[in-house]
Amino acid sequence: MLQKIRGVRQDEASLERQWFQDDFFDLFVWTDASGTVVAFQLCDDRLNHERVLAWDRTAGMIHRRVDDGEHTPAKNMSPMMVRDGQFGAEEIAVQFEQRGRDLDLHLRNFIRSKIGEAEESLTGTPR
Repeated sequence: MLQKIRGVRQDEASLERQWFQDDFFDLFVWTDASGTVVAFQLCDDRLNHERVLAWDRTAGMIHRRVDDGEHTPAKNMSPMMVRDGQFGAEEIAVQFEQRGRDLDLHLRNFIRSKIGEAEESLTGTPR
């Protein structure tokens, strides 16, 4: 179940950043003063082969794999997002439905609708 992380650093005065996490997802959400979602990052399979579905109201949708840069224990490199053609929309949707049950209904429905839009735009599969 996604749990809200308390005490999240707020980097931008005009936006509120929220963070929710469980053993499969990290969800970061930015809202404006009226509570409207302006951006989010849904990171899935975060302990194995992490990928990110990111949406921003101005930039739109992207999907990336997180390359943690840790190919050897002798180096500590910064993670970065790299292109990845694999978007498992159906699995992401199922996991989100199960794990996001306790999220605010408006937020849950918004993220779920964006997962559906991503399925259509990234895979060419109509919802």
